[in-house]
Amino acid sequence: MLKKSAALLASTAALFAFSQSALALSVSANAHQDGYGVQASQSILPTVRAGAGYFTSDDSGHHADIYSGSLMFSPPLPVADVDVGARYQYQDTYYGDGGGVGIGGSVFVPTPVPLLRVGGYGFYTPEGLTHGSLKESYDYGAEARIRLTSHTYAFGGYRYYRTQFDHQSTRTLDRGTVFGISVGF
Repeated sequence: MLKKSAALLASTAALFAFSQSALALSVSANAHQDGYGVQASQSILPTVRAGAGYFTSDDSGHHADIYSGSLMFSPPLPVADVDVGARYQYQDTYYGDGGGVGIGGSVFVPTPVPLLRVGGYGFYTPEGLTHGSLKESYDYGAEARIRLTSHTYAFGGYRYYRTQFDHQSTRTLDRGTVFGISVGF
């Protein structure tokens, strides 16, 4: 009886894990006049995703490379797609180098136009959660997303990225329109 219970439990756990990983990986790429970015995220639990990304921009007049890793929670809500969590970023820029943990998330809601969602995202990295010459950072934007297939959407919007480094005034590292595509597997 114990062997049958253990086998049933193992089978149920495997089926649950397989069902949760069905669309577990997503990859997105975006670009604008002065830069580009790529990001990948993977479901690690039914409502938790881990991600990694890279973004580069020359918008400030100087080159900036930004590397990130995130852990986001997506509560199941009937009307909106919501993500909340933390993101670590390391910034390698002309003005300074350093990293920090930011808190934030995103909210996207459906519109009367079929297949279209609108929303925004934002992350704030306070001075107490930084290292290196990074003092604080803001990254936020607004987007419209149109679903192309069940797991793929195109998006366009506006992004604003502002950072303050030690012994520097606050610098806008990136701002402007951005377009991209996201594909889920």
